[in-house]
Amino acid sequence: MINRGLVLEGGGLRGNYTAGVLDAFLERGVQFPYIIGVSAGAGMGASFASSQPGRNLAILKNFRLDKRYISVGSLIRTGNLFGLDFIYHDIPLKLVPFDFEAFNKYPGRFITVCTDCEAGKAVYFEKDEDDVMMVLKASAAMPYVSTMVKYKGRKFLDGAVVDAIPIQKTIAEGFHKTVVVLTRPGKFRRKDEAHPPDFFFYRKYPKLLNALKERIVSYNRSMVQVEAEEEAGRALVIRPSRDLGVTRTERNLEKLIALYELGVADGKAALEKL
Repeated sequence: MINRGLVLEGGGLRGNYTAGVLDAFLERGVQFPYIIGVSAGAGMGASFASSQPGRNLAILKNFRLDKRYISVGSLIRTGNLFGLDFIYHDIPLKLVPFDFEAFNKYPGRFITVCTDCEAGKAVYFEKDEDDVMMVLKASAAMPYVSTMVKYKGRKFLDGAVVDAIPIQKTIAEGFHKTVVVLTRPGKFRRKDEAHPPDFFFYRKYPKLLNALKERIVSYNRSMVQVEAEEEAGRALVIRPSRDLGVTRTERNLEKLIALYELGVADGKAALEKL
């Protein structure tokens, strides 16, 4: 058990980099007392906590080009670009089984970040929730291209809206040394992005609207903190050592597999520093 907090950024299909890093950790039997993941980071991290190396790669190879996984048709029909029910129900329960027993027995904490749409704030779910797949689904529900996920009477979206890189949460929990896995190379900063008008989608959720307006500032503030922790020697930051040009909705399976393999290589290199 390495006494550091493990922080896992999301990023849609760029999360396959994280999958590679975590498989490198599993190969060496590495565990952490505290894991916190956002969106795809939480999804990839769950298979790490359940000790299932290669599971995320198998899902990528078998289902990335499956229209049940992601398609514009699904977005038009259901409001979901990614087939979240398929990803967080059919796959873990039937197609590439998730080891719920091993996950629940993981000796450390596992936290999934979601955004409460009515409060406009982050909610941090522990691994002992009644329905962990519903929580992971909520964390991965990207704004504009996903419907809100209802869980325990509340509505949730992607945790990255409010806390995309939960380094501050990890430090506040007492883990002053961290391992942070990012899914973009270099010292990335978010800029304004083209998307449908927030008001058109979320006019009934004023606090969510405010969170969306602050999203870029919040992300960049977290990146500044991550870099400061890295420079101070308190954070080991693992980020893609090469830019493969992978997008969060990447269709090129070869590029995605290459990104996973890059994650494995970078993960092994990072282990030498721990």
